[in-house]
Amino acid sequence: MATTYLIDSNILIYAYDIDNPYYKKAKELMETRVLKGEINACIAHQSLYEFYAVITDPKRVRTPLEQNKAIVIIELFQNAVNLKKIFSLSTTLNTTLKLLKKYPVLKQNIFDLVLVATMLDNGIKGIYTANEIHFKPFDFLEVINPLKGTIQ
Repeated sequence: MATTYLIDSNILIYAYDIDNPYYKKAKELMETRVLKGEINACIAHQSLYEFYAVITDPKRVRTPLEQNKAIVIIELFQNAVNLKKIFSLSTTLNTTLKLLKKYPVLKQNIFDLVLVATMLDNGIKGIYTANEIHFKPFDFLEVINPLKGTIQ
């Protein structure tokens, strides 16, 4: 069975942040390859929340999206038949605590750890992310940066 790759929120953000240098490549990845099923991909509800928080915040993106536009994009991903959806399970807090004992993290990095726990609980072993360094400590994950070296 082919590896399923979680699409990290930064890839989503770059695909809809027109001012981001990775915009074109990320948009192509999401709309051409992921949504059409060329990549065996999934998305976590957590990533959709993170996408919304960033893409609508003028302190985080130069051209924030209006609420309704962000909702339409989230619904696009939520309804995409070629994109599996995953979410935290009743076991995810325990998985997170186990990971914390092996991979101590501080501050905001807990959210990446929770994402990894969610991935494990859903049987996901790979991630597409532009933040490779955040996920490299987890040697059981295949970490791929599909945007590396592609600033356009």
